[in-house]
Amino acid sequence: MWITTLLSALFLCMAGYTYADHHEKEVSVQNLPQGIQQFINAHFTGVTMSKACVKDKGAHKVMLSDGYEVEFDHHGNWEEVENELHAALPASVVALLPQKAVNYLNNNYPNWAVYSIDRNRNGYEVKLHGDKMVELHFDSNGNFLRQKMEN
Repeated sequence: MWITTLLSALFLCMAGYTYADHHEKEVSVQNLPQGIQQFINAHFTGVTMSKACVKDKGAHKVMLSDGYEVEFDHHGNWEEVENELHAALPASVVALLPQKAVNYLNNNYPNWAVYSIDRNRNGYEVKLHGDKMVELHFDSNGNFLRQKMEN
């Protein structure tokens, strides 16, 4: 009997943790931290913020007009910038990559549109398209690691 009670309590705790970990709460765009507002204004001039959410552990997600979406960690540092419509990101966003990665893109994919940059502790994942779609991986210093062709 006590095992059933214990397992039920454990299940409820895990379910609650999972819900809290992936839950997003919409917030007013005006109430976003100042650093996030500055990032959006610096890189997306003339693009309006349509929705903002507080995610798990204080991270933020901001949806912009024209299909742009920017995710920030709980410190307000950008983690991911993408355009869901696969339109090119602003050049100032691409310039946030380490110079080695920017040089690699300019030398190997000069006329391709970068539509997604994901930054994590291991480096960067960059998605671009030209005559096909490609996913490139760079380490945290901007050294090219690998590529993956997408369908």
